[in-house]
Amino acid sequence: MINLMALTLNVLWYRDTMQLDTTERRIMESRGSRHTLVIRKVHRSDFGNYTCVADNQLGKTRKSVQLTGTPNPAKFNSASRGSWKDSYNISWAVESLSPIEEYKLLFRRLPDSTSEDGHPQPLHHQSQRKFVPGRENKTYVAVGYSGVYGYGRQFIDKRTDWRDVILPASPSQSPGVQSMSYVIRGLEPGQNYEAKVQARNKFGWSPVSEAFTFQTTDT
Repeated sequence: MINLMALTLNVLWYRDTMQLDTTERRIMESRGSRHTLVIRKVHRSDFGNYTCVADNQLGKTRKSVQLTGTPNPAKFNSASRGSWKDSYNISWAVESLSPIEEYKLLFRRLPDSTSEDGHPQPLHHQSQRKFVPGRENKTYVAVGYSGVYGYGRQFIDKRTDWRDVILPASPSQSPGVQSMSYVIRGLEPGQNYEAKVQARNKFGWSPVSEAFTFQTTDT
C-alpha cells in the first residue's frame, strides 16, 4: 500500500522551453497543494507560453497557459433583431488591459437556404436558379455538363460575400472592458446577416470573435 502523504511533489515552471527561477519580478509560491507563479510589472518580454510541470513517484503531469497582451475575443451584446429595414446598429465589448486602437468588423448576408414556399432547396436546385441578365450584385458563370446532365449555369450571389470595415476606437475609453457600436447601412429588408469582429491594441490583434447573427425587419 502506498503512503500518499509520503510522496514528494516537485514543481517546475517554464516559459516556452526555458526553465524559470525566482527573481525580483517573478515569484513562485507554494501553499499546500496550490502552486502559483506571480509575475509583477509585466513587460512585453514576459509574453509567451508558460508551463507548470509537476511530478512525484507515481508520474508526471503538465499544464500550459499563454500570456499575451492582445485583447480577448469580442462579445456582441446587441439584439438579434434590428429596428430598421436597411440598417442595423451592432455593438460589442472587448476586455483588454491596454486601450483598443481599432476594430475590424466583418459581415455578410447569410445565403438563402429556403425556396419561395419556405421549404429548403435541394443543392441541385440552388445551382440552377434562373439567369437574369443585368441583375445587381450577382455573378453568373456558365458551366458545361457532359452526358445526360445537359447544360446549366452556376449561380453566385455576391451579396453573401464577406465585407469588412476598419473602425477607430474611442480615445476616451480606459483599459478594462471597452465597448463599441456601429450602424451597418445598405442592408436588405427581412434578411439574416452574420458578423465577426477583431480588436487591436498596441500588442496586436485579438482572435476573431464567435459569429453573431442578426436580422433586419421587413416592415
